[in-house]
Amino acid sequence: MPFAEAIERRLTRKICMKCYARNSINATKCRKCGYTGLRVKSKERKSAK
Repeated sequence: MPFAEAIERRLTRKICMKCYARNSINATKCRKCGYTGLRVKSKERKSAK
């Protein structure tokens, strides 16, 4: 199991709604495409059914 710090670092990201690139939590626009529609990465784990 990964360390708590590693999990926190992986989950504190913003995701671009256009190209799905991972960006820093302080970003205002996407680093790849420049799109300003960013969302915070979901903290909940998706369950596999």
